[in-house]
Amino acid sequence: MKIELIDVWFRYDTLANDWALKDINLKLSEGEKVVIVGPAGSGKTTLIQLLDALILPTKGDILFDGISVGALSKKKKLSTIRRRTGLLFQFPEHQFFQESAYEEICFGVKNFFDLDNDKIESMVKDLLASFGMDIDMIKRVSPFNLSSGEKRKLALASVIIMSPEFLILDEPTAGLDAPGRHELIKIISSLKDTSVIVVTHNLDDFLGIADRVIGLSKGCKVLDVQKEETINFLQTMEDNDIMPPLVIQIQRWLLDKGIHLDQSYWEMEDLVTRLKQELGIYPNGDSGITELVSFKDKKH
Repeated sequence: MKIELIDVWFRYDTLANDWALKDINLKLSEGEKVVIVGPAGSGKTTLIQLLDALILPTKGDILFDGISVGALSKKKKLSTIRRRTGLLFQFPEHQFFQESAYEEICFGVKNFFDLDNDKIESMVKDLLASFGMDIDMIKRVSPFNLSSGEKRKLALASVIIMSPEFLILDEPTAGLDAPGRHELIKIISSLKDTSVIVVTHNLDDFLGIADRVIGLSKGCKVLDVQKEETINFLQTMEDNDIMPPLVIQIQRWLLDKGIHLDQSYWEMEDLVTRLKQELGIYPNGDSGITELVSFKDKKH
């Protein structure tokens, strides 16, 4: 599925003066991993509700495979779009309602697809194995008794099992500790056949898996670049209250100092390893870390 926003404007109260989104033009293609970043109130949540056809634009149009969302609405076919997109809001575990974690995963499949119980169980088992979760444990436990990381994985599994063409995630790592964030990002990265849209205020977490970065500020699209281009738009980010990833800031600083790396790095650990072990800029190791930390303190 392809999604295109054409001159889209939206406001929640048609009598109000403030627009939640203004003049948004955007194309989203199959297979992309897109990160939408912006400060609170920038319009990120409004945008993903439009992408899932939960709300309709006040002005402009949205095309799903070339078909207007307005035409789909008139024909009462918006549910067909929602079945092809999977939307996971921030803290989705707050919306659990089944008695067992297993039933929580199965709920959507049982309601939208004509599959027997054995087929559903096979699907769940295969999916949970890729998540590092045991189906027997999931059958026994209440979703409310899982750890925070397990709850988030359970919520994600309940959407992925529906095989959405677009998976839309709103702050998927919110409230998780570092290991939980790392594990969830690894799962998202492994989704090869699904287009993924991640909405976040923290680009650092998702830069490594992104193909493309879109920035919103005050309801406007202020950035739309391939990941490799982000190093040239740090000032644009800062001007629009979007925190540039530290790993990119450091590489920009290195370039300004005349230090050219042979490739771009998206993870801080990889960049520090390169500086210490390959370039020999910091032969003693600790001095390099000290300077990087000093740079971080200066920027923040």
